[in-house]
Amino acid sequence: MAADRQAIHRMEMGIGSTDLLIRAMAALDVHITGLARGSTLPEQLSNRRRNMGLSLLVTATRAGLTASTISRVEAGGGTIASLVKLLSILGGARLGRRKPQYVPLTPLAHGERDKRFTPTAFLGLIEEVWGEIDLDPCWHPECSVQARHHISLHKGGDGLRDEWTGRLVFLNPPFSQSIRWLERADEMWGAGKVEIVVALVPARTDGRFFHHRISKVCDVGFLPGRMHFDRGEAERDKGNRAPFSMMVCIWGARSEEIERFGSISSCLWLAKPLGRLHGESATLSTKAMPEANEEHCSVLCPD
Repeated sequence: MAADRQAIHRMEMGIGSTDLLIRAMAALDVHITGLARGSTLPEQLSNRRRNMGLSLLVTATRAGLTASTISRVEAGGGTIASLVKLLSILGGARLGRRKPQYVPLTPLAHGERDKRFTPTAFLGLIEEVWGEIDLDPCWHPECSVQARHHISLHKGGDGLRDEWTGRLVFLNPPFSQSIRWLERADEMWGAGKVEIVVALVPARTDGRFFHHRISKVCDVGFLPGRMHFDRGEAERDKGNRAPFSMMVCIWGARSEEIERFGSISSCLWLAKPLGRLHGESATLSTKAMPEANEEHCSVLCPD
């Protein structure tokens, strides 16, 4: 990390920016435990507040801060003094430093587990059916998604908080938080903020939200094989192969669009009969499964 001695000294006295403290923690391999899940301290704070059911306004009142200050800290900004006040409200009794984990140095070690960027070939299939993507609400500077608009944590945005707009939304969310992102997508679509949402997520069908909501309102397609994700800047990495199957959850698409996407992606679709929204059970559809397109299948999910 690049910082002068005076800035480091002030930081150790509790004076300075949260950004500097976070960079120092990363350089020293210091991680907090007992707060909430998250790859960074701001993410842990945001998750902890939501887990406690606290709004920004209530949290700000209890911490003696403003709601905008809380938002800045949760985005990685603000001051160390504000961070300390926020921790005094959100910190649990078991809050402490997590012991370093000595693991083999692999591309997915540490904070890299969620850096699986959508292959450009897969994005091409989406654009072939629905056209240009209007919004990527969990955009990353290294990903290859070319959307008209995007929401990025790196620029102070938060797709789990900020409003979504546009006709077509695509999201390949951090897999560690895929359920939260599916819930947000369902919320934005249900509120009429967006017309169509296509989500690429791990094929985990055992959760309550999948059974009670996703399976009832979405077209769900299971992709064959194991997807090879990009590492960054559209570079395909054979070592970044998902250890699990993937599925697409699609809100708001027409039947002909689903049929078209299925024909070029070789998805196996979860049946969505007319009475589905009224609680009828779902079964795997053999009729909805198109003949495998070997060219697309080998590009996206090689064995």
